[in-house]
Amino acid sequence: MSTTTPDYVREHLPENYTGPEKYWRAAEDWFGITLSPEQREILEHVAEHQYTHLEGGNGFGKTFGIVALSLTFNRRHYPSSVVVTSGTYGKLKRTFCADAEELHESSPFNEQTPYWPAATWKWSPNPHIDVDGEPTWQFEVISPEDPGELEGVHNDHVLVIVDEADKKDVDLDTLDSMDSLISDDNDRMVVISNPPEDETNAVANMGEVGIEAEKLQYSTFDSHNVQTEVGRRDGEWIAGLTGLNKLKKKWEALNGESWPGYDEARAMSTRGTESFRKDLSSRWYRRFAGIMPPAGAAQNRPFDLDLVKAGYVENERDLDAGARRGTGIDVARSGDRTVQIDERGGCLTVEYSEPGTDHTVQFNRIWANLDEEPDAQISGDAVGEGSKGLDDTAKRYPDVDRFKADAVAAQSDEYKNRWTEGLCELGKWLERGGEFADTRLRNELKIAAREITLSERYIKSRGEQVYVADSKDVVKERLGHSPDHLDAAVMAILAAEGLIPEEEDGKLDSLPWRS
Repeated sequence: MSTTTPDYVREHLPENYTGPEKYWRAAEDWFGITLSPEQREILEHVAEHQYTHLEGGNGFGKTFGIVALSLTFNRRHYPSSVVVTSGTYGKLKRTFCADAEELHESSPFNEQTPYWPAATWKWSPNPHIDVDGEPTWQFEVISPEDPGELEGVHNDHVLVIVDEADKKDVDLDTLDSMDSLISDDNDRMVVISNPPEDETNAVANMGEVGIEAEKLQYSTFDSHNVQTEVGRRDGEWIAGLTGLNKLKKKWEALNGESWPGYDEARAMSTRGTESFRKDLSSRWYRRFAGIMPPAGAAQNRPFDLDLVKAGYVENERDLDAGARRGTGIDVARSGDRTVQIDERGGCLTVEYSEPGTDHTVQFNRIWANLDEEPDAQISGDAVGEGSKGLDDTAKRYPDVDRFKADAVAAQSDEYKNRWTEGLCELGKWLERGGEFADTRLRNELKIAAREITLSERYIKSRGEQVYVADSKDVVKERLGHSPDHLDAAVMAILAAEGLIPEEEDGKLDSLPWRS
């Protein structure tokens, strides 16, 4: 066998990569990737500092950068151990591990050569990498549920990563156990978090267990794609990172204001500037500004009371209603009303509202209304009493959507279900100047604005962090009856906006994005 080292191997041997740039240069060479300047900065920071706290908003590529770091650290150092855990273990496997397996398979290290042993990615009993004949060369992804299980890993070089460290499954015991793996200057610990709602979490208090980490903080404004689009940086678009158009849309949707421009929006979102604002949406601060919301930030709600007040017109004759764009139909149960509401070019009009459960009579009246403009999208109550009426409606009109509040949303990467999506779209509609004149609808919208809040939830089956609204029961309790006009309005808005889920084998086809 020839003793001559091939040029490719000689150029890419682990010991060739030194200095602050060693991890990102090795990652790009070994895995065939190009990292953004922010991702390179993160890897350089870890090369030079024992403890790193990485905090930031969505879309600048922190997860993918950390995947590249972990695999590169593991191969750059021998022997080494990499231990990864997360406050949302299911998401860790769907995002971090999926990317890690893909990068590993694209590297030269999954094949045996005279110059390095082969390594194999395995998912069971938990995600890990096996290196042939090297039991002390470790890479393992573990759950944070039992902190004691995290202890006992020691090696010449150790990298410890705690992702989603602001989540409730990560407490000070978890961080303390992970820190117990760090022994000397060869070892590194990276704590990754989203900006928390407040300081009642382990990350904010990790100094209590002796972890003094230097913080790297990024916002979505730092995304490579945003920077290139505003002309602050040369380079090509990088798939998976947020761009300027999405940043604009999120500003307008969450804050209810027109986009003021890149420099203005960034200044309003940055503490310490004269323009910093404390009244923006808390979702905006956490997800895009990359900071903890200040006191006074707007609560997470689908819409607020001021929008309801601004949208109400006392005299229906003052509504500038246009052609029917969408219809919502809510069907009465005992004690409730059957309601038809149309969205007509920025106006919600109540075309039918009657109590009782004579659905034959009610649907005949509704169909007579719909016959005048039969081609617009219809979304109707498909649960219980409403199911047969929707079946019959679907036989008469071309576009009928069977609405179920708990079904997966059309924008499944944003909202848990159609109820949440409909409320938030109704809020956007009001922000755009939508108007209505019905007093019942006004009353139900006012109560919804006061009572319904949004929370964030990780959906394991989708690999997404999404918003979920309180159920309509909180409105029903205040009203003393079902919010039938609110229900019909939600469906009318979804119909008008064309937000109808596309189903494939009974399931929505949604693709999670890298964070």
